[in-house]
Amino acid sequence: MQKLKPILVLLLLFFSSNVMLAGTLLEAYQSALPGMGYDKLIILHPDSVYYGGITITNEKVGIRGNGATIDLAGGSSIQVNGESVIEIDGCVIVKGSYGLHCEGEVSAYVTQCTFFGNTTGISYMSTVGTIEVYNTIISNNSQYGFACHENSYRILHYINSYANAGGDYVEFCPG
Repeated sequence: MQKLKPILVLLLLFFSSNVMLAGTLLEAYQSALPGMGYDKLIILHPDSVYYGGITITNEKVGIRGNGATIDLAGGSSIQVNGESVIEIDGCVIVKGSYGLHCEGEVSAYVTQCTFFGNTTGISYMSTVGTIEVYNTIISNNSQYGFACHENSYRILHYINSYANAGGDYVEFCPG
């Protein structure tokens, strides 16, 4: 039994530290520091679940997901507006009204993410700025996979968009 105690203590510390590192996306955003040219660089813990959404206004924000899940349950979203830059990498984003919603003069870069089970996976309604999406899965959203303004500038490469009820790729015309 004496030999098992150190192993049990290490296992307890390991599992409790993983639980403590996750929380809400808002907490991760509020505690993030500047880095790599961003006003806030959010580094999520692998294999963790972060709950709730955030609103980003007039900031440069990077989210390094490392495979973490962002659960937007309750209809929240990752909202980006104003003169902002958002870069999201390596996240699984689920259960939101929008996985990612951009308006204003927003530049957005999304790589190696999955948007699953949202109302709309990605919504880009900006006509100033660019959205670039690479190596991303957009599936099983109840309305649209990727929705954008007809005059938006978008670059989409290697996207697997399927089983989105209202359409996989939708372009909206104002008026």
